[in-house]
Amino acid sequence: MSNLNELWYAAQKTRIVYMPHKLLETFGETAVHYSLVTERQEELCLRTGIVKAARPRIITPHYLASRALANFGEEAQKYFEDILSRQDGAGIIQYGLSFEKEEHSEQYVSGNAEEVAEQIARTAQDNLSEVRGVLLGDERYWEIALVFFLKILVNQSAPVNAREMAGRGMFARHNGIPLGLSDEIDADFRACTTQQQADALGNKLRDYGLFDAYEDRFFQLYSRFC
Repeated sequence: MSNLNELWYAAQKTRIVYMPHKLLETFGETAVHYSLVTERQEELCLRTGIVKAARPRIITPHYLASRALANFGEEAQKYFEDILSRQDGAGIIQYGLSFEKEEHSEQYVSGNAEEVAEQIARTAQDNLSEVRGVLLGDERYWEIALVFFLKILVNQSAPVNAREMAGRGMFARHNGIPLGLSDEIDADFRACTTQQQADALGNKLRDYGLFDAYEDRFFQLYSRFC
């Protein structure tokens, strides 16, 4: 596996040819479309796909660090975890976004890499209803290029998302827990009617690093199914 210097260098070499004007949704999922051009020997590889950005939620850093990316490789995970350890990851940690790579395809094309990317970017500009990015990246580290793009998109969306969430009081704290997350967990408790749901809730509390805060309430609930 590459070291962090190599991963950050690959990220910095990424060129974002087109950045979407539309931001990530605050109160719903966002389908983030991407077109990523890399050079593979004497050919160009065009990767297209969709990254599903989940509805921003109030979550804990403990949960985010273990669940932030799905279906990405080890190097992309390693690079993202290092982002979280730095100040510029604070926006992600504050309210959380979960990315799941899906609907991915690859094809070989001919031509100059920059010209191909610019042509795709012109097409993307004609569809402002989509959140779509066009990238030039390193073939070996194409996932790093994608995560780098997502990081930039999150950083641009964060001020608007956070302002809209704060407007609904979601960052206020209840017993030291953000109100948005506290309300979500309360709803989970109310909806729990089976042992299977209780087990899932217990796992969620552990994932969030909040089991101790809810331990008494959880075991009172769990006793109903024993």
